[in-house]
Amino acid sequence: MAGKTTDRKGKSKEVKSATNELADNLATFTLPDSLPCSEVEFPVLIKKTTKANWQQILEESNQKLLDIEKYKESKKECVPRAPFLRTENDYIKNEVFVHLIPALEETLNKAKMWEALVLQKCFFNGIDHIAQLLWNNNPRYPERKIKDLHIFNMPWVRRYLKEKPRPFYPKSWLWPENYAATLIQKTVRQYFVQREDEVQEMREFWRKLEMERSMPDMDTNPFLAKKFASEPNFRKN
Repeated sequence: MAGKTTDRKGKSKEVKSATNELADNLATFTLPDSLPCSEVEFPVLIKKTTKANWQQILEESNQKLLDIEKYKESKKECVPRAPFLRTENDYIKNEVFVHLIPALEETLNKAKMWEALVLQKCFFNGIDHIAQLLWNNNPRYPERKIKDLHIFNMPWVRRYLKEKPRPFYPKSWLWPENYAATLIQKTVRQYFVQREDEVQEMREFWRKLEMERSMPDMDTNPFLAKKFASEPNFRKN
């Protein structure tokens, strides 16, 4: 019995000392002003697993089937048709559209660049551009592709325009809007400046001086000099 009581007393002393140390630690503990993000445990959002998108699965399967069909067709050997089985559609598809479709695509890109699809009147002529592309990219004449002539520099076009010349394009077709606006503003400002009296007087002075220099008999003919000085709008006959 004596041994048990001593053990209990020793344990109680240890518990008291541990509680005292814990109380001291709690009394001296202070929270820091800020904690680094690495020490803060944020709540984790649990995302729900989405269900299978059948539309996407079908599209992927169809795409795979198309790839398989293309691969099969690429492995097939082309069997040439007999001449009596060839049709006009085959000729157009294999001989005409091969050169015409790229020319049309490039012409549409040029038309977008020149805004020919937006503006009613434009400098860009689609028919001329198609003719230029087809003539330069003719497979029977590979040297034309190297020269890459503009349509108005082609010999047959020059001959045709000599016989049947085209009318000149108006300025509204040739000038872009920014350049036309600048030119109109310049002309209007020039008109209002030239209307001023001082500018008119200066222009009249230089006009008379130029006329006087061009008339050598001004010094020898007093009548002509008097008439020249009296009339503001004097003109040489």
